[in-house]
Order: sequence, then structure tokens, then C-alpha cells
Amino acid sequence: MVSDTRDTILQVARRLFVRQGYTATSTRQIAQEAGIGKATVYHHFKDKQTIVLALMERDIEATRPEVAAVRVEPDLRRRIQMIVEGNLRFYSDSGDILQIIQREVQDGATRVQTEYLACRRELSVLIEETLKQGSEQGLFRSLDPSEGARLLLMMIEGTFAITYLAGEQPETPEKAAATIIDAFFRVIEK
Repeated sequence: MVSDTRDTILQVARRLFVRQGYTATSTRQIAQEAGIGKATVYHHFKDKQTIVLALMERDIEATRPEVAAVRVEPDLRRRIQMIVEGNLRFYSDSGDILQIIQREVQDGATRVQTEYLACRRELSVLIEETLKQGSEQGLFRSLDPSEGARLLLMMIEGTFAITYLAGEQPETPEKAAATIIDAFFRVIEK
């Protein structure tokens, strides 16, 4: 019951923050829309900032099983595909909340950047390891793994940034990923 209430608060808060902005959303409104008392919101969260930061943390934590699956995936091509699809799915699901935190939360830009850079470093290492293994196995051309990882991450981030700034959404992260994967494999495959 406690986690159900907490989840409801987070779901309602996400919807309101995205629809009308963080600043324009009150804790009272979150409580009303969730069908609970304001005191219940404060029982679960210290304040509105704690709610929005919990949304970011929740989105990041949701990627952990995907990253773990990538680590054990034996097919190197599939591993790269999983990385691209997972990243685009994360950006699609979390982009609005990350932007809200950066724009409207005190020290939000620093918090997002810190979390983002930590996740990016972890992904970069995974991509580098994958490219190095693929090169050693003769699947991929010999190239600097860190440059290859940087290229792939820029392709992912650029795709998200362009669609997000243009107000567009790809049909699915998987379809957007297919274009990136095709182009990237043309660069790295022998």
C-alpha cells in the first residue's frame, strides 16, 4: 500500500509537471489529483523538489536491468542494438522530466549533468569493451574504441536532441534506433 501510494504520487506528479510545468504545479494539486491528502504526500516526500528528483532517480534506476542485460549479452551486434534502443527509450521516457529539472529546480542543471555524465561514462565503457571484443574477434574494423563509443553516443544524443527540439517523437525508440544502428554498423563492420 505504501509503495502504491508513492507510485501514484509519482505518476500524477509526472503528468502534471510535464503538462503544466514544475513551478505551476503545487503539492496540493498533486494530492488532489492523486485522491489523497496533502499530508500523505509529505509523508512520502519532503517537498515538491524531492518528488521531481525521485522521478529522475526512478527513471535512471529503471535502466539498471537493461544495462545488466547488455553486460551479459554474448552477441556483440545485439549488445550495441540494446544500448541504442535502451538509450533512446530512456530519453523518450525521461526527456521532459530532465528538462524540467534543469530549467526549474534549484541546482537542477548540476544534478542532471552529474547523473547524466555518470550514466554516459558507464555506457561509454560498455561500448568500448564491445568494440574492442568485436575487433579482436574480427567482426568489427580496428578502430579506437573510445572514438567509436563517442561516435555512437553522439548519434544517439543527436537523434534525441533533434527530435526533442523539433517537438517530434519517433514512432518507437526501436525504429529510431534502427537508423542509428544501420549507419553505425556501416562504419564499424568489416
